[in-house]
Amino acid sequence: MSPSRRPPRELPQINNLPPLPAPFVGRDEEIADAHRLLMDHRAVLVHDPEHRPHGYGTSQLAISYAHLFTQHYELMWVFDCARDPDPAGLADRVAEETERLRERFERDSGRPLDGPTAADWLYIFDNAADPDEVRQHFPEGNARILVTSRGTGAWKPDARLPVGALARADVVRLLMENMGLDKRQAARLADTFDGHPHQIVRAGEAVLSGKVTVEQVATVTEIARMAPPPPERPAPSPSLPVPHRADAPDKARTSLRSSLLRSTVCENTGSYLRWMTALRSRPAAAVMPEAACVGVDLLSMAERVDLLLDTVFEREDPGLVRALADTVAEATAAARTGRQMADSVRAIAEELARRWQGARQAEGQAASTEQAEAPSCFFFTSWHNRDVDFDEALRFHNLLEKRVTAKLGGRVTRSGFFDKLMQHGATWEPKMIEAIRTTRLMVPLITEGYFQRDWCRREWAVMVQRMANLNAAPGREPIAILPVFWIRPLSDWQMPADFAPYQYSVHLEGRPQYEGDVFDLVADNKERELNNYVSTLAQSMVAQAGTRLPHLDRDLVKKVPLAFRDVAGGG
Repeated sequence: MSPSRRPPRELPQINNLPPLPAPFVGRDEEIADAHRLLMDHRAVLVHDPEHRPHGYGTSQLAISYAHLFTQHYELMWVFDCARDPDPAGLADRVAEETERLRERFERDSGRPLDGPTAADWLYIFDNAADPDEVRQHFPEGNARILVTSRGTGAWKPDARLPVGALARADVVRLLMENMGLDKRQAARLADTFDGHPHQIVRAGEAVLSGKVTVEQVATVTEIARMAPPPPERPAPSPSLPVPHRADAPDKARTSLRSSLLRSTVCENTGSYLRWMTALRSRPAAAVMPEAACVGVDLLSMAERVDLLLDTVFEREDPGLVRALADTVAEATAAARTGRQMADSVRAIAEELARRWQGARQAEGQAASTEQAEAPSCFFFTSWHNRDVDFDEALRFHNLLEKRVTAKLGGRVTRSGFFDKLMQHGATWEPKMIEAIRTTRLMVPLITEGYFQRDWCRREWAVMVQRMANLNAAPGREPIAILPVFWIRPLSDWQMPADFAPYQYSVHLEGRPQYEGDVFDLVADNKERELNNYVSTLAQSMVAQAGTRLPHLDRDLVKKVPLAFRDVAGGG
């Protein structure tokens, strides 16, 4: 690592480090150990003790190291992994921060960020949920890398730095020096929290501000330790196929997205546009959306790649994904850099092409024994018709239909069906039957009354029957029902057994997108929250667009046993 001519403690010009943490660190030996490890290893993992709770200051140690050893590096950049357990979410975070680094590097150095990294660069991947998963996002070259995490994964012990409890003497000294506590107070806090840095700092600050006394802190802590742990949140029902849950990441798409964003074709807007020109010259890529192929200033590189992959994964065309890999390889050869990412794109593309080619052959065989029939709509909004919230339900349906239609890009002639728009009479029931027996998805607006209305129960039963008719292998059944909690039933309400496998279908990064009443978002004009929810729901719906769902014969629609018999009293 070459020395710098900057003044002592001055950070490199290209950095995004947060300010130096408070002086209460007490990690001088560990910081020195981190530097020694980075002399011998390209990447070092800083982690909490394996047998104790989190909060031991791994992030603080990493940032303190960067500030204290700034003279050894010419570039420092922090990637906040935010303990995101979802590989797709992690890839998004790293790609967005990489894009910011590219822009900063080109602005400050006057040249693009390309080629392998140097040994006098420091990358910090902070708060990684899985220290093994983050490895695939390491840059090429010799940049030194610090990863902070609560766990150790499969990292070798000689490249790991555990950060454990502080020694009691260090705690007493630091509390006295930095927080103005006397020796008795400092010793009491040190004994109460057993060397846990984060707890000690918070308690010391509270005592120093006069909010509480040391004895009050100790008493409350002892009481809190007597309380039982909080109940765990309910997990998604195991009866819903895991590979197709809305919160289950598509690993192939995630890997392809990550490889593209790190490849030479996504280095900057110019390289991306040249790649799009080459790709659109291929016959298989004539379907590419215009928004993905132009340099829209309002779109980040990650958003452009997402638009591109939307079409690739919706069409499942082997020729299209192979054309994508071919043009990446050609651009990489011309740039003479980035071969590793180009090879990764090629491997993923070939795997997808083989998978999709086999699926098309299977579909062709099925089509020879079944007459093709076009669906009347892509999704069906199932709703307990009532006048009190008609305007809100209609507005929600229209917002969802607009978003889905835009994402599908003209692949369907009609995307949504809303039954309240139908007039009661002779033409109402046939159109309802046609829509529910052929639609790809049903979006039920859940209320307590939904489970008792006969038509809602029939619509649900028809969709379940259509899924069963596919005779898919276990774990490969398509999702066809995406419930929306329009007005959540009261806490003492017993959810019907039929509903359980689908109640967690709409998720974002492993968590429910919204835990309140969606009706309130519409009625109270909470535009931001509503748009976020509709966007996530539409994304889950479009992800299912390419999966075939058998239609149900018209004569069978009224013969299917109604759903929710345990709540609706049988029948």
